[in-house]
Amino acid sequence: MPDILSPCAPIAAEPCRVGGLSLAPAPLEEMVSISSFSNSLPALREAVLHALGASLPPAPGTATRQQGVSILWIGPNQWLACAPQGSGLMEKLQVACGAHAALTDQTDGRVTLTLSGPYAHAIAAKLVPIDLHPRCFGLSSVALTQAGHIPVILMQRDRQPAYDFIVFRSLARSLHHDILAAMRGGIPESEQN
Repeated sequence: MPDILSPCAPIAAEPCRVGGLSLAPAPLEEMVSISSFSNSLPALREAVLHALGASLPPAPGTATRQQGVSILWIGPNQWLACAPQGSGLMEKLQVACGAHAALTDQTDGRVTLTLSGPYAHAIAAKLVPIDLHPRCFGLSSVALTQAGHIPVILMQRDRQPAYDFIVFRSLARSLHHDILAAMRGGIPESEQN
């Protein structure tokens, strides 16, 4: 009988600290991408609100959070729903809105790295080509962008600020290295390793 494969952590679970900054993998969550079928958006919005108690963000670049569930806008009529492990997110969404949207389980395909602490915005700004000033990118803001050469979904988690970098699992180790290099002073130091 073949061995059952289960995903292992792509990076160490312990936070990396430099000064007052911290870079750590976020607790594992269930993640499901939601893509609305044509002419199903009103029914989909109602079904998600009923099933999860959280609404689909109506505008680009935003996220909603309710009762442990986060829903991030990731494109026109597309969202990423995140919930604590064991919440049965995919099952809830299949029952409530399987007729209104394409659903894809992203749980083992993505990793979230959280950068927090004083000046986290300065470190994130070294890596992403977007304006992170609070007037442009504040609490619950979301962007599909690049961190260096790596595609990420970036969300500001809290006002401290803390940023969540949601990345494909296969690129998590590289992103972790790049953020850590920026925390340590940038590229010249990273090339010494």
